[in-house]
Amino acid sequence: MTKRITPLIVGNWKATPQTLDKALKFIKNLDKRYSNVKKKLPKKGYYLAVPDVFISKLSSVSIHGYIGAENVSGISLGQTTGATVPSQLLSGGATFTLIGHSEVRAQGETSDERAHKVALSLQSKLLTILCIGEHKRDKEGNYLAELEDDVKQSLSLVSRNLFTNLVIAYEPVWAIGGDTPATPQECFEVVIAIRRALSSLVGIDYAKKVHVLYGGTVTKENALSFIQDGGVDGLLIGRSSQDVSSFLHIITTCHG
Repeated sequence: MTKRITPLIVGNWKATPQTLDKALKFIKNLDKRYSNVKKKLPKKGYYLAVPDVFISKLSSVSIHGYIGAENVSGISLGQTTGATVPSQLLSGGATFTLIGHSEVRAQGETSDERAHKVALSLQSKLLTILCIGEHKRDKEGNYLAELEDDVKQSLSLVSRNLFTNLVIAYEPVWAIGGDTPATPQECFEVVIAIRRALSSLVGIDYAKKVHVLYGGTVTKENALSFIQDGGVDGLLIGRSSQDVSSFLHIITTCHG
């Protein structure tokens, strides 16, 4: 199996690094090394979700990547303390946001809250990466139906014309930060389920516009196998995106 598109390589910095200075040094080092790669690469070949406080500065210096947010609120502009709305992310330099990461869900995010986040983000024209993933697998395959229901609930407020800015990241919770990722074959069966759910919502033509990523213990050793054999259009990377050498290796390999 070959990749359908130029892959989307997305990093998630989570609560790192410690300072803006370290974040700026990372981006400048990454871009310098990216420029020196001997193979042909896209002008912009990576996406990085970073802490909100870093977005404006990093987006102004990043040459070869897109800077985005790790989450966004599902509220409209107004009198709510401590919330960031999509339009504010855009004006601060973000081009995309993650929504529904398992670590955010574990903090209490509900399906209704997630649905509002996704709808508002897409309406604001942010590239929106919806994260889904099962906590465990059962031999009967019931987790596939649960994942399909998750997709349908999370997109219940989204009109079909907005699906061109939607990306879905499959991150099995049991694989995040662990030693064992899903296999490309396990990933592929979930991709089929995701596209089935999307097709039921908006039809196959719109469903095809949605890129699907894999995340969960992605390393420089296994990254390409998910692109080639897992049926995905890119990767969502945690720890390996926090190291310049590892992240660059994945970027250049997958843009083969």
